[in-house]
Amino acid sequence: MKGLDTQGKDVDEILEEVVGGRRAGQDPKELFGGPRDWVDSALPPAAFVITNVVTELRTAVYVAIATTLVLVLVRLVMKETLRHAFSGVFGVAISAFIAMKTGEAKNFFVVGIATNVLYGVGFLVSVLVRHPMVGVIMRLVLDKYPKEWHEHPRVRRAYSEATLGWSAMFLLRFAVQSLLYKEDQVGLLAAAKIGMGYPLFLALLAVTLPYVKWRTRDVPVPESAAEDEAEAGGEDAGDHAPEPVGEGSGA
Repeated sequence: MKGLDTQGKDVDEILEEVVGGRRAGQDPKELFGGPRDWVDSALPPAAFVITNVVTELRTAVYVAIATTLVLVLVRLVMKETLRHAFSGVFGVAISAFIAMKTGEAKNFFVVGIATNVLYGVGFLVSVLVRHPMVGVIMRLVLDKYPKEWHEHPRVRRAYSEATLGWSAMFLLRFAVQSLLYKEDQVGLLAAAKIGMGYPLFLALLAVTLPYVKWRTRDVPVPESAAEDEAEAGGEDAGDHAPEPVGEGSGA
């Protein structure tokens, strides 16, 4: 009987299969989104808070949902990717449902608060089990170096340090937003969600790769990778090399 053949495989082997299957043509934007996605993520909560101040909770919920649907419609008209847009739709829909059921505006932000603590703990656990999430992601979007390089102790250490930084960022979001949630500061909660959202995310993203490169600058490239590069260079050089003088040419 055939099934999922995971017996006898360790986590490294399973990750390598996943990485190998997703590496080709992987666009970092598919994982992290782009400027349009970052702006779109801020609009529904902002619309919710502003409307809730002016009118009532039910109207604010409807406005937040309507804002999200308009953003999706614009993407459809412009034939843009809907991947991140649809994730936003589900997030806003669940948040709106919770707020409506409980009758409290602050509960619109419960999903985001819970998501942050889950990410924070998840990234932390990935370090504890010696498979730091930053390393897993980099193997998905970067294929410059082979598996052996990624598994070098100093590389793994750099990945672990960077992953701890991401865990701290998610847990910081959770701590700040949880405090504002307990204090019923809905306006400040929305400001924290937006201000500590993509701005903080992008700032950490901008320093992660340079930090890893700095920490791994002295790690040698495995011979297999060096040989591949040498072979590629040799083939290019061979294309332009002069043809040898053969026998019978009169030389």
